[in-house]
Formats: sequence, C-alpha cells, structure tokens
Amino acid sequence: MLTFFLSNRSVRSLFLGAWIVGLLFASPFANRANAEEPPTSPLLRIETKMHIAMIKELAVNQEETFFATCSYDGTVRIWDLASGDLQKTIRVPFGPGDGQLYSLAISPDGKLIATGGSSGFSWDGTVCIYLIDRQSGKIIRRFKGLPNSTQIMRFSPDGKHLAVGIASTDGLRVFRVADGVQIAEDKEYGGDCLGMSFRSDGVLATSAQDGFLRLYTPDFKLAVRQKAPGGTHPHGIAYTPDGTGIAVGYGDTKNVNVVSGNDLKPLYSPQTDDIKVPFAAFDVVAWSPDGKQLFAGGRAAIIEGETATRIIRRWDKEGKGKPVDIGASSQTITALVPLKLGATLYATADPLWGVLEGDKVRRFEAPTIDLVNTTFMMSEDGATIQYAAHAGDKETLRFNLNGRKLDLKIAEGEEAALKKGKEDGFHVAVTEAPGLKITDWENGMHPKVNGHAITLLPNETTRCIAIMPDKKRFLIGSDFTLQMIDSEGKQLWVVSVAATIWHINVSTNGKIGAILSSDGTARWFTTEDSKPLVALFIHYDQKQWVAWTQKGYYDAAVGSEDLIGWHINRGKEQEADFFPASRFRAAFYRPDVIERMIPAGGEAEAVRLADADRGRKTEVVEVNKTLPPLVTIKSPENNVEVSKPSLKVEFAVRTPSDAPVTAVRALVDGRPIGGTKRIQEVDSKTAPETAQSLDVPLPPRDCEITIIAENKHGASAPITLKVRWKGTVEEVIKPKLYLLAIGVSKYKNPEYTLNFAAKDASDFAEVMKKQSGKLYRDVEMRVLTDDAASKEATLDGLEWIQKQTTSRDVAMIFLSGHGVQDGSGDYYYVPYNFDMGRKRSTGVLFYEIEKTIKDIAGKVVFFVDTCHSGGASGKTKAIGSDIGSIVNELSSAENGAIVFSASTGKEFALEDEKWGHGAFTKALLEGLDGKADLKGDGRITITGLDYFLSERVKELTGGSQHPTTAKPPSVPNFPIAISK
Repeated sequence: MLTFFLSNRSVRSLFLGAWIVGLLFASPFANRANAEEPPTSPLLRIETKMHIAMIKELAVNQEETFFATCSYDGTVRIWDLASGDLQKTIRVPFGPGDGQLYSLAISPDGKLIATGGSSGFSWDGTVCIYLIDRQSGKIIRRFKGLPNSTQIMRFSPDGKHLAVGIASTDGLRVFRVADGVQIAEDKEYGGDCLGMSFRSDGVLATSAQDGFLRLYTPDFKLAVRQKAPGGTHPHGIAYTPDGTGIAVGYGDTKNVNVVSGNDLKPLYSPQTDDIKVPFAAFDVVAWSPDGKQLFAGGRAAIIEGETATRIIRRWDKEGKGKPVDIGASSQTITALVPLKLGATLYATADPLWGVLEGDKVRRFEAPTIDLVNTTFMMSEDGATIQYAAHAGDKETLRFNLNGRKLDLKIAEGEEAALKKGKEDGFHVAVTEAPGLKITDWENGMHPKVNGHAITLLPNETTRCIAIMPDKKRFLIGSDFTLQMIDSEGKQLWVVSVAATIWHINVSTNGKIGAILSSDGTARWFTTEDSKPLVALFIHYDQKQWVAWTQKGYYDAAVGSEDLIGWHINRGKEQEADFFPASRFRAAFYRPDVIERMIPAGGEAEAVRLADADRGRKTEVVEVNKTLPPLVTIKSPENNVEVSKPSLKVEFAVRTPSDAPVTAVRALVDGRPIGGTKRIQEVDSKTAPETAQSLDVPLPPRDCEITIIAENKHGASAPITLKVRWKGTVEEVIKPKLYLLAIGVSKYKNPEYTLNFAAKDASDFAEVMKKQSGKLYRDVEMRVLTDDAASKEATLDGLEWIQKQTTSRDVAMIFLSGHGVQDGSGDYYYVPYNFDMGRKRSTGVLFYEIEKTIKDIAGKVVFFVDTCHSGGASGKTKAIGSDIGSIVNELSSAENGAIVFSASTGKEFALEDEKWGHGAFTKALLEGLDGKADLKGDGRITITGLDYFLSERVKELTGGSQHPTTAKPPSVPNFPIAISK
C-alpha cells in the first residue's frame, strides 16, 4: 500500500523515515524492524535517469571506460566514461527507512561492483553489502551481519578481498570476495571509519572519526595507529601512486596533510590557510595518476555576493605548489577521481557528477528544480500553484491541477511575479497572526508558539510555516515531518515526509494544503486529516511534468510519463525490478482523475466522478500481477566494436509465471530489424530466466540495438546496446521518402467543417515534394483531402506506406482534421464520412495507425493536427479529445515513431484566415522553408524543428497552443529536410 505520509506512530518510533529519498509516497513502517523480507508492495518512485539524492561515492574501472556512482536514493548507476551516457541502473532492495547506499567499489578487473549503506537493517536487523555482477546488474552475493552502516569500502589490489569501514565504533571488516566469508576485523575504533586506501602491495590505510589513522599489513594485521596531525575527524585519505605518502583530508577543519605511507608520520601540509569561509573542510582527497598533483574537495567554498560555490582545490608539485581553486558545485563535494588522461571526475550532494578538465567544469545535474529560494503562491481554491522555476533569473511558472496545464513566464523577477500573482487572486502563506506568536522556526531546532515548545524529532530542523485561515492553527514543515499545531503547541496531527519541506501554503477556505519539497515535488493534501491528494514533479526543462495520486493514477506531459515508475522488491537476495509508468498506461493514465482530485477532496471520489463522466467503472489493477517481461543483455558488452554486417546478441528474459514471453523484437536506432521473433513459451516458475539470442543485421555505421520482449501484459522496457562500426564505410545512398498526407476541411457532416485542414495537408505535401533530389533521392506521396479522405481510403493509404517503405527509407504521415475519443478512451481519426453515432464503423481507430507505424521498416515521422477547435473564431463545432496518450503510445520504444503534435492534452489547435493555415502547419511550413535551420548548415533536423515549432506556435497563438514533440531515446536526431 502506498501512503503520502507516514502514520503518527511511525513518526514517533523512527525518525529515519524522513530520509526516504526518492519514494513518492512513503509507506508505513512502524513494524518493519520485525519483518523478514523487504516490502513486497510496489513502490512508486521518481526516475529521471539521474540520482535524485546525494551521490555518496564514485568509482572508475582501471581501463577508464566506465564509472559507477551510488546514492542515498538506493541506486547504483553505471555511466559510459567517454560519452557520459547512463548505461545501467541497479536497484537494491528498498523500503521506508532502508536501502540508502553510502559506499561503493569496483573490482580491479571491472567485473564486480560492491555497494552498501544502511540496507538490510529493517528486515535482517543487521546491515549487508551487495556484490553485483557489473554486466548483468545482478546481485550475486550478500555479505551479511554487519552491526552498522557501511561508510567506505575498497577491493584489495588483487581483487580477492573487500575491506569495509563501518559507522560508529564498529571499525573495520574484511571479506573474502569468493565466498563472502569474513577473514579479518578490527573493532577497536572510537568513531566512524570514513577513509580507506590500498597501496599496490596490499597495505591498507584507514581514517576514522576517533582522530586516528591506521595501517594494516597485506594480511590485515594492525601495524601502525597514529593520531592524525591536522584535525580530530580525519576523513578522506589517498595513497600516492608510488606508495610513499598518504594525503589526509578532514571533516572538522580546512587542513590537508601528507603523511608517510610507511609509518603515518607527518611529512608536509599543502596550503589551506587562505580559506576564510566558516566551517570549510576538505573531506575528500585524491592524487593524479602520476602523483604530481593533489586534489581536495568537500565543504570549502568561494563566496560571491550571497552565493557560496564549493571548490575543488588543486596543488601542483606533489601538493607543495600554489593552490588553484575551481568552482564545482553549490553543495558538498563527496568524491574525487583523477583520470589518466588528465581530467578529474567528481560527485556532489546536489546531486550531480562532473568532469574537471584543467580549470573548466562540465556538470551533469539532476533535472530537479531548486525550490529553496522561491516565492510559493496558491490560488484561492488551492488547485493552482505558482513559484520561480530557477533561482537567479526568477522565471515564474504556474501549474493548474484542475486544468492539468503548465504555464511559463508569468513574470520576470520575483517582485513582478508576486505582483502578478496577487492581481490574479493568488496569495502567499500567512506567517503572522494575532494570537499566534510563532518563534525560532526559520531553520530552527527549537520552535515555539506562544511560548510553548513544539515537539520535534532528534536533529530535526524546521523550514516553513503557514497559518490556517481560522488563525487558531498552523502547519509547520521540516526536514523530517509536516505537523498541524494549535496555539498551545499541541500536535493535532503529524506525518513524516519523503524530503525536506521548503514551503507550505493553504487554500483560502483552509481545506487544501500544498508543500514544495527538496526532491523537486509539489504535494497537495487535505488539512483536516493530512490525507494525500496529488504529487507533482516538474522537470528542470519546464516542458516535462507528471502528476500522480496515492494509488498511481497519473497524468503527464507528452514524453514525461516515465519520470515515475514502480519499484518492486524480489526479496533480500536479489536486485529489485523497476517498471516505467508507461508499461501500465492503459490502467493508470487517468487525466480525468487528476483534474478532479482537488474538487473531489479525495481519490475515491475523484475516480467515482471520472467514471460517471466516461460511463464505465474503473477496473482495479494490481501492478505486481500485470507485469511485462524484463530483458537483460548478457553479451556483448556496451560499445562493442564490429566490422561485420550482423551481430549476435545474447540476452535473458524474465516474465511472471502466468504470462510467458511470446515474442522478442530487435530494433536498430529505434526501428524494427528482421521482424518479430517468436520464442518458446516458458513458465518462469521452472525457468526464471530464458536464455535467448538474436542475430541482428547492422548498418555500416555506429548504431544502437534495442531488444524488447512481449507477454500478454505488454512490452518490456527497452534494453539497449551501443555498437561502434569499425568496418568498411559504404557509399551513402540517399533514402527515399514516402509521404501520406491526409486533411479534411469539408466533412460529410457540415457541423465538423474546418477552414484549412485540407490545405494544410496539400501544402505540406508540396513542400516535401521539393526535397526530391535534395535530401531524398525521390519522394512518393499520396494526398487525401476532403471527400477523398474516406475511412476506406485512409486505411488503404496506411497499408500503402507500410508496404512501400524499406529499412533505408523514411516514412512521413501527416494527419489534419478532427480526432475524437469514446468512453473507453479509444481515439479515432475523423475521416470525411465519419458518423459520431457509429464511431467504430466510420472512424479510423488509432490502433490502425499504431500498427502501421510499428511495422514500417524505415524511420517514421508522424505529424498529427487533430484537435481542432473549429477555427480561431470558434464558430464551427469542436470535437473534444485528449491527444497526450496517443502521442506517448506512438512514440514509445516498441513503436519507435517521432511524433510532432499540434497541441497538448485537451488544448485545441487553432486556425485563422490571416495565417491561411492552422497555427501548427503555418509554423511547420516556415520551419521547413529554412527557419528551423538553427545551426545555419542547411539541415532541418528533428531537434531543430521541434524547437522552432514550440516557439513559433506559441508566438502565433499568444501562448494558447503548445505543440509537442516526442522522440524515443533510441532514435537518433536526423535531418528531415534540406533548406539550401
């Protein structure tokens, strides 16, 4: 079961629940310490292809081809070092208050990854370490029975042992990698073991918060124990490449020392006395591979105005040179790894990871909006919120939950946004009122109301308040909890939260509250009983967003639904599964529920109202009983180099016992190759994973192979493999373009009449015809307009383009006119002879279009303009529909189409006589005529056209229409026209 907050009993019993980073709705865990297994209920979590909580550790393989990171969010992520692309995400068993990862190491041969943190305590009563096969991502062994969280770990140089530093006074443990047996320990520590470094001969150095440095022999006997010379809390340590010295950083001081690698006696101290920032510390240290440069990072910062930027400090001359500081992050530097080629990898608490090359920094950040320093405003009914999207430029946005609409650039600057908000009926939280003297609440640990102390958890810091309209109660938000407090300091209710609450606001009638949290989410709830309503995540790009309810009903902008997904534990011995939300689109994509949540005041009532409108009852779906397959590529490894026109890909498929895998599809650069492979149906109870292989034909160029398996519940999430072509480069043959353009203005039923839909289709076809002999060696087309665009002719056109297009060609489909949905959610294109009373027999079901796109061998670009309002004047009848789910379906990995949609959600597509077209086609024709050539190289690419359409349509319609583009990640950007 998912719940928005934790129960009161849970809050009082265990404050660790406040650090359930990444959980969208934290689950109750009052009795979890007695459990024997991780929770089995699916957990809904944010997935942005980046960590969403502090990155605690970063490690690079010896060949420097990949690196791994671990995070408090409970994931290990493996990245390609050359490109920075995410290769794999590994999820350990996870649950409320459990699963956070603090430590990470890669074996010398790069085949194994070890990770740990607090994981295992809730179900084992002790902490464990996971040994993971890097290629498959599978947990192959657990090292169990640790008394406290693991803070640091390193493989021995020969890869036979894993040394682990533990929190509190539990010291050092050493495990044999082959069988997980503990072979050595040192419990004589007086504080967390935080630093660890092996010398090439197997000598191990450690640091601990008891103030001591230690050296161990290659057989892990304590040889030297020496007080650290520069502080009481030595933290990061690193052997010099030649083993003669050890750099030491501290958590309680800005000092850095270099001590002897043989006896720990002080040698010298790199310059740090120029650091004047309070509480500065260099927690982590590292040497360049040649030992000539020393690097350090942590909480040391440079101050510019009111902004503190954490630095990486570099000393030349083996740490004896003049320091150079490079601004790297707004948050603590948590890991540093200098590379052989001269660059330095680093990770931070933001979370982000970055690359330092000389004095230049490239950052790869989490796509979350920083909500700390913003003005949070709310509409009277509580359904619409407003806040600044980015600190600094203060570009303000609004999200209307009832209308499911994101509006940008409300005003420039904080004062202008505040003024505009008040003019539009928005308000900020009330923080002062007669009869309520609330003190010491701003970043405080001892808040009071009218002199009465407010109960907090240990180490809890309060961040924000909002006084209720009755002026007798108020909400107070903190790092750990959200509470309703009366004038005497009594807790009326208290719930634990998944992330720090930065802002709170309350509707004018006092019934609806909302918070902004450090995980980038906004969350609505009822103030009377803290009942969860809706959570919202807006991507940093301000285009993608997803909103969801407690049970997982969601709405999302085009291309955004997989910002959330379901985490499913498979016991404590196995890695967890993750299924993107799109895999359950049919059951959980419910915009109609989302838009009713605030008026209904609860999920059950919102579902009832939505069902009444659509004429059918919601079928309750259990996620873990309707799972699609999971695919794992076994060989070859990512970035494999090939010189032959085919590649054997070996992979494993796992599926629920009631849903055998029935087919596997291989795609190259997002398009199907070689058809669908039917495989033997296998019962997963007797054969949990089915070994498979496919011989995949390859083009003579770099490409990406995607494998997708299917069962009765649907298609698996795509698994990809990058291929580097090293063979002979063949002469490039221009593709052929096949175009099907359909537009209806004059319908058989005159109530549906439009002005320019037919002209839009004809003019688009004429523009693309001019590409013959340019980008395409030839252009073949079918253009169907008005009475020629019957249902029969449309279906015939779809069959024609599917049969004609080969793997070397490009297929384009352009639809303009009306679209309509029935009560079941089925979407129809409205042909000339459409009858609203006979949708199924007279409309073109979008399934027919989807099937065509799925079976086309070449690249597919689909332009859809089917949400017409009947003209800018609105004189003709509009047919309402929601195009979002259709665009997401067509652009999913298994279908692989690039979809340009004229509008989003229920938004109407406008047309006007002064344009001579619909706004979308007007902008499209301008873009293809050269205005979308953003680089000036004569090429109109998918990416360039997307950007131009977005800006131009908003300009034409005064922001009333927002075109969207959806492209599967496996489909590369490519030109669709030449402007010169």
